[in-house]
Amino acid sequence: MMKSFFGLLGVTAVIAGLQAETAIAQERFDGVTLRVGTFGGPWRDSQANIIAKKFEELGGTIEFVLGSPQANMARLIASQGTTPPIDMIEILDANLPVMIELDLLMPIDLSKVPNTQYLAPFQYDEMKVASWATQEGICYNPGAYAELGIDAPTRYQDLADPRLNARVIIPDINSGGGLANFAALAYAGGGDGENVAPAIEMIRGFGPVGFWMQGADLVTGMQTGDLLAGVSHAGWCIRAKNAGVDAAFVHPIINDDVVGVSKDGWLGIVKGTPNYDAAVWYVNEFIDSVFQSDFAAVSGVVPVNSISLGELANDPILASMMELDPAAIATQLRIDYSTVDIGTWSDAWNRGLTR
Repeated sequence: MMKSFFGLLGVTAVIAGLQAETAIAQERFDGVTLRVGTFGGPWRDSQANIIAKKFEELGGTIEFVLGSPQANMARLIASQGTTPPIDMIEILDANLPVMIELDLLMPIDLSKVPNTQYLAPFQYDEMKVASWATQEGICYNPGAYAELGIDAPTRYQDLADPRLNARVIIPDINSGGGLANFAALAYAGGGDGENVAPAIEMIRGFGPVGFWMQGADLVTGMQTGDLLAGVSHAGWCIRAKNAGVDAAFVHPIINDDVVGVSKDGWLGIVKGTPNYDAAVWYVNEFIDSVFQSDFAAVSGVVPVNSISLGELANDPILASMMELDPAAIATQLRIDYSTVDIGTWSDAWNRGLTR
């Protein structure tokens, strides 16, 4: 469903991509091998099929350094003092403060990244450019809820209904969605980044609850009927829906002023790269509307390019599960990981939860 929709993208996105491409003179990268630190699988394939092919037309070659952002960051730390093994790197929001503190990144010449015009102001500065986002919340089975007489959830606290006991799953703190959702539970319970006790208390209140390390566990559990609800990002709920599950997604109320949770990905240029201009070019291509639309289709993330974001409204499933209003997206809960101690969170999790 998702792929077929994006295969029919309107000419608006294509034209926008061409305009961005011709806004500056096209450089040649003859003989340049650009090393891009990124995830594998469809995540890498989308970049290879679109961005890498364009780079090859300009005379260069893309070499993907596959691994989690944490693993690629470790590669950079280990290589300090030598030529870095990566030129442009994908960064998770939780890792960004560490990379800046360790001086692993260098400023990005934003004059050569014209596609930032399609991003919100908070999505770029000289050290980083947004690449994608996931919208975290609650995926649930509305039909099963109705049969049990349970109202649709609006807050995380609604997962504590005893009729859902043992049929709810949340991300383990060590999973890809763990930190963002653990923090969201803390804020929703009246705490914050320094006080995560409300998150532990809330999880205990869910009764018997499962913990996932891969979002696919939620999809499988909803397919079998073992699960009626779970905490995940909207992309996993969309996959469940496309797999035939009666699924709907809720952006939870955090407090009177905040609805929804955003987990953001970033792009950075590695300090000491011998291929700076090519790395900047790659950043601009990553946030191009044509790539962003394809990337969202294969990965289930929310595009940061406003043109691609607008196109999603034409798909009823995506529009029903994702927040597509840029103004609303800008006010979703985001965790400033430079102000928190993740180790303290992990200690609280390990002490407070018995699985």
